[in-house]
Amino acid sequence: MARGKALIRQWNLLKALQSHHFGIDTNELARRLGCSKRTVQRDLDILQQAGFPIRYEQRDFGKRFWKLTPHFIEREELMLSVTEIISLFLSRQILAPLAGTQFGDGLASALEKIKAILPARALNYFDDLDETLLVKTVAKHDYSNQDKEIRILNRAINDGRVLKIRYHSASKGKIIETYFHPYGLVFFGMNLYCIGFMVEYNEIRTLKVSRFLGVEMIDETFEKPATFSLTAYTHGTFGIFGPGKFQTIKVRFTGWAATNVREHQWHMSQKIIKQGKDRKTNVDYLIATFELCDTTEFKRWILGYGQYATILKPKALAREIATELANAYKTYKTIL
Repeated sequence: MARGKALIRQWNLLKALQSHHFGIDTNELARRLGCSKRTVQRDLDILQQAGFPIRYEQRDFGKRFWKLTPHFIEREELMLSVTEIISLFLSRQILAPLAGTQFGDGLASALEKIKAILPARALNYFDDLDETLLVKTVAKHDYSNQDKEIRILNRAINDGRVLKIRYHSASKGKIIETYFHPYGLVFFGMNLYCIGFMVEYNEIRTLKVSRFLGVEMIDETFEKPATFSLTAYTHGTFGIFGPGKFQTIKVRFTGWAATNVREHQWHMSQKIIKQGKDRKTNVDYLIATFELCDTTEFKRWILGYGQYATILKPKALAREIATELANAYKTYKTIL
């Protein structure tokens, strides 16, 4: 714990130095960090020894004003500060699933350039922040073995080339061989998806890249609809699947589910329209609405709340959820 507190304090020390281009004295640093002048001086020594470009100027009868080199990288419009560089270095864990692909290689290349600028001991000094701020996901996929397919998809997107694909459809439970017009890639929930026109179904579909079993570029080209936008296409969805006809969904959440929904903005359209305590049960509740054009992922999310989430409208969606819960009960009943 002590090590974590020291790292956070030293991180804040770097930010304080960075925000004062003309320098800041140890008294002010101690006040800002809530520690003693001796602790500040010790932190300054540690960071200097680690390789950070910290220096001081003597003014006002020998008083030291500490400062940090403003920019390590400064080329026309690009300016990266020391803390921005460190943040980028630490963010590599977020894009870990794309390591070994052309997207991951781009990050790796940027990090190699950063390493050439900042001493390794300085970069590694804050590695322990992973124990203070850890980016953790429920599941992730390793795309390094699909780098070839991803490169072909990306080239086809940029050049408007038709692809001949073999794809494992989880919903159909079979392998589909068809032609595909890739419009763009979306990295969502630690998974990579490709959205495009699927000839087999004569409509735009969202395909999970990990389910591609074969990708071949053919000579034929396609024109992406001028009105198509990845942002607009996924706007009314709870994830990336869609689109469809927009509808208002009203849900009643109780107990811990109400707290969870109150604390998070799960979708841009989410609105809490009523909340309080149930008079009969004395349990917290809230009613929220969502404007969605596809409920594929929304239903999975709602089911995760079990008895603590009830669809109030539309009734058709409520029946779907009720059927899923009833079938789950039947399955469990056989082993209880």
